[in-house]
Amino acid sequence: MPRRRRHDVVAFGLAALAVGAAACQADAGDAGCQLTRQVTLAGTPLTLLQDARLDQVGQGYYLLGSDGANVRWAAVSSEGTLSGEEAQPLPPGVTSAYYAVAGVETPGDTVLVGYLGTDAAGANGGLAVIAFPADGSPPAAPATTVVNFPGGVPAASSVVMISSRAGMNAGLAWIDSGSGQVMFATVDGTGAKTGAPVATSTSSGPPFSCLAFSAGKDDLTVLYYAQTTTIPGPGWIIAEANEGGAVDSTTELGLPMGTGCAVVSPTATGYGVSWQDTEGDWLAEYMPQKAPNPLSLSYPFASAADFGGSNLQPPIAGLAPFGTDFGVLLARPLDVELWRIEDTGSRRAGALIFPSIAGNFGTVSALAPSPFMAEGPLVATYADYTSPVGASQPTGGRLFLNAVCY
Repeated sequence: MPRRRRHDVVAFGLAALAVGAAACQADAGDAGCQLTRQVTLAGTPLTLLQDARLDQVGQGYYLLGSDGANVRWAAVSSEGTLSGEEAQPLPPGVTSAYYAVAGVETPGDTVLVGYLGTDAAGANGGLAVIAFPADGSPPAAPATTVVNFPGGVPAASSVVMISSRAGMNAGLAWIDSGSGQVMFATVDGTGAKTGAPVATSTSSGPPFSCLAFSAGKDDLTVLYYAQTTTIPGPGWIIAEANEGGAVDSTTELGLPMGTGCAVVSPTATGYGVSWQDTEGDWLAEYMPQKAPNPLSLSYPFASAADFGGSNLQPPIAGLAPFGTDFGVLLARPLDVELWRIEDTGSRRAGALIFPSIAGNFGTVSALAPSPFMAEGPLVATYADYTSPVGASQPTGGRLFLNAVCY
């Protein structure tokens, strides 16, 4: 019997932001947080990529990225051991790509690489996917077009791809201009769709923004911001999907977009959501068991003035639940910091400072613990450079870190 799809809709107002609210505290101490694992991976063409992404596959991970000419990948164990670093060139003329791992015989034995292009007449666009064996050997078949875009090649941000936590079928989501919906499908280890695409939410519509895959409760979780017919105005859509290509549940949260995209983390009972606006940094928690008011008031845990102004706010790089508290990961100009926010919205004094040799680091890729684990760390990785960020021949290494708050 097919699983019944759930659709939750929640809207609420924001608490007022007090000047310097909760953030003007002493920075001494580690806020009761600590690193439980710190591994430095040697500098390689993959580990020194500025924007490499860490995907969870089973109990381990894959590090994937592109340098504009090649897609690079390697498996990373839960202990931080990297193995099987490989690379494959992108097709001629392609400089950006989508990538994920999948499986033909075992989870993660294939790397899928997708790219946008036009048909022979140049009128229609398409997303082609090619399946590379993870051991770096040549692909068994040429690229296959898995999505057609009748209106031409869409913006790169309108398509996202990621590895499934289960590791056999990768997730694919895209904005479909014809239907005015965000569609979802899974792609198997041969590079073929596993079934017909499905809409992630029939009550949401354009304009869309911040389309991404996020940490969630199912094999794959789609996150985006859109207008809705059930919430007055726009809101965040969280669609939980499985490897078979079905959307199992959709939650709509009436939270603002702010000045950037929100970061979502699953909890044992719901979700945590953190975002920024010109006034400061915010945290909200969705707890469906507390219906009819499942969203707690959002808390401002930092004022933009604490960072020197809204144009100097560091990006939120990760979010994870620790008991009733949350850890918010901030990529500050010279270091990465984990702030602990209590369930009252107050920031606990201090911060856990992540290591860096010279304060030159790449994009932080962070994963919240699975909601099915009783306890789990926030896992993060970033290139740590001894050369300036963006150097043509970077030097340094990559950090693989686990952090918890007690």
